[in-house]
Amino acid sequence: MENILTHNLMRYFKSFLSEERKKRSLSQAELSERCGLSRQTISLFESGKRMPTLLSLFHLSKGLSISSVKFLSLLVKKIELSEHGK
Repeated sequence: MENILTHNLMRYFKSFLSEERKKRSLSQAELSERCGLSRQTISLFESGKRMPTLLSLFHLSKGLSISSVKFLSLLVKKIELSEHGK
């Protein structure tokens, strides 16, 4: 069960991060500069090869210029919409 949950969370997170970054017309390198994470780390998150830590989520929200609460609420909304759309 945990593997399915982790897989689904990674799937939603990777598209969410990519969409939010592109909405702000940021490249992975620009987001990297803004949030203090490497471009390779951003790429790993967006490809679903790495799951972000809580600290990484805070850095990403800073880089996207949104509060961490808003960042997580947008992610939850994406998951809920995706799950209900099935």
